[in-house]
Amino acid sequence: MFKKYDQDKWYGLTDLKSITFVCGYCGSKTGNNKGYAFYEGGFSYDHSDGIAIYICPVCGRPIFKEYSMYTPGAIYGSSIAGLPENIESLYDEARNSYQVNAYTGVVLLCRKILANVAVHYGAKDGQSFTKYVDFLVDNGYVPAKSRSWVDNIRKEGNHATHHQEAETEEDARTILDFVQMLLMINFQFNDTYKSKN
Repeated sequence: MFKKYDQDKWYGLTDLKSITFVCGYCGSKTGNNKGYAFYEGGFSYDHSDGIAIYICPVCGRPIFKEYSMYTPGAIYGSSIAGLPENIESLYDEARNSYQVNAYTGVVLLCRKILANVAVHYGAKDGQSFTKYVDFLVDNGYVPAKSRSWVDNIRKEGNHATHHQEAETEEDARTILDFVQMLLMINFQFNDTYKSKN
């Protein structure tokens, strides 16, 4: 957990236009009207509503707002309980990659996550991704009707590896959503069920 900084200890805070945001540090959905203004024409002019540094009132860390973009961005997705260490590490890396707009990295990491899940459940290491997909579907870790989703991750992963264009935010979000759902079902929900029985 992050150390909490008192937002009122920042020197020279000013009143800004009130906004809501998801803090890229602590993950809180919050809002504030305190921070540092950016004066496009110098201090004798009104400050910009589009550019400012806001202070998260929950953890006290600075969030840079540049029109509709916030830096650091919010970490995408949810934490998942019960993940093996190697899969959790890859999943966190994918979420962090999304946070910094590294969408090609997200797609490639999601592909690696699925390969690691297959190996965790008994597939042989070092096989082709298609073999891992078959293993996950044939053994019920991915519902048969969701094979096309996993196949889409394969295609996007191939595209990310062999083509020059970067992956889009939409592709990365869709694939990360699917991987998150798969991990929750196979690890978090199964862990919770086992602990109750």
